[in-house]
Amino acid sequence: MLQKIPKGFLKYLKKYDQYEHAILRRAGKKWRVKVNGRRLEDGWEKFSDQHDLHLRDILVFRHEGDMEFEVSIFNLNQQCEREYEYKYEYEYESKDKPNHNIKSSRKASHFVCIVRPYCLSRDALLVPKEFASRNGLFNTKERDLLVRDERQRSWNVKLRSYGDSVVYLIDGWNKIRDANCLMEGDCIMFEVVTSGNKPIWKFKRMTEQ
Repeated sequence: MLQKIPKGFLKYLKKYDQYEHAILRRAGKKWRVKVNGRRLEDGWEKFSDQHDLHLRDILVFRHEGDMEFEVSIFNLNQQCEREYEYKYEYEYESKDKPNHNIKSSRKASHFVCIVRPYCLSRDALLVPKEFASRNGLFNTKERDLLVRDERQRSWNVKLRSYGDSVVYLIDGWNKIRDANCLMEGDCIMFEVVTSGNKPIWKFKRMTEQ
């Protein structure tokens, strides 16, 4: 299975014509993929299989330089990025083969989501359930959170949990939204910097203004 690079994006890669491979990054892992003109070949099928890509999935490639790309994966019918399923990595002495399907308890370091209409009309942003679960955000009622961006601006926000099913950013999300002139369809990322009683997250707008 081959993936084609959009023609409109090729102009940004002209100075990398000598590169025969690209590096795709996601959730701290890397995949080496052969580049042949507009096509991603050897290595792409492995990346696709490991992320269980389907026809209606949307992929966002963010070029980090030197043909390295941070990849975000969205489903057309969902609001947020699909989580990458972490697996245990460990040494073993048993003759039995390790079970690589066991899910790790490792914390998710970030999430990416799309700004939806409700984010503009309400002071609320839904936190992906998988991210909330891995970071122990459920059943905590309300928690203070400090959000910073790359320009060192900061906002005090609250995390509010509704049982073990939903977590929202509230009481301050509207200030982040307005300060960054966010619009419907914008792609944004929140990354955990520190945990604790008052966590610190880093905010980044991934859609160019």
